Amino acid sequence: MVLRLGVLQGMSSTTTRNSSSADDKPRNRYHHGDLRRSLIDTGLVLVQEVGVEAISLRVLAERVGVSTPALYHHFKNKQQLLFALGEASVDIFQIQLNQELIREKSDFSIERFVLLYVRFAIENPELYELMFGRQMWIGEQQSDFHRKAKQSFRISAERLLVAQQAGQLPSSVNPLRLAQVAWATLHGLCRMYNDGLAFTPETIEEIAKYACQLMQQAVLAEAAS
Repeated sequence: MVLRLGVLQGMSSTTTRNSSSADDKPRNRYHHGDLRRSLIDTGLVLVQEVGVEAISLRVLAERVGVSTPALYHHFKNKQQLLFALGEASVDIFQIQLNQELIREKSDFSIERFVLLYVRFAIENPELYELMFGRQMWIGEQQSDFHRKAKQSFRISAERLLVAQQAGQLPSSVNPLRLAQVAWATLHGLCRMYNDGLAFTPETIEEIAKYACQLMQQAVLAEAAS
């Protein structure tokens, strides 16, 4: 899947919901090619301007330059559009994560993974909402988006298993449970920050590092018991 990462990565880390109407934005007139891909690419940009709740098929159609009925050939309602955008957001997260880990050319580090996760969440709050927001997980979880999001978590758990096999984690540790505890902690931190409840970008990283230290101490204590 070809993703327009340059557009998204170039956005400010302080991207917020634009108070101006999306109708005031310049329209990217669609001429030919893959309309579904164009809708998803433009939708990812649009959702960072207006937010997940405010995006609509009508506004997206106007931005791309096609009629609203044309969108229904690809997305029968807003929820289907959100699922497609959520699936693309998971792809973006995994690609950026893998690029950073490859660039550093170092062994897998729980702390490094945690910091990359936190930075993605707070720099891309709307993409994070598309991945883990409540409205994305209500009802049946049978879409391609849900399968991809769950697979993303399994990949993270497998990283811990590989680290364990390499001797970086004690054999007594359950990699799946450790991944679940780490994710629950990280998700809570990121949601609190993105919802405006607490923290600054600096303090959330300090807290994330401290959480890693506590988990590592717990792992060592379990291994010694």
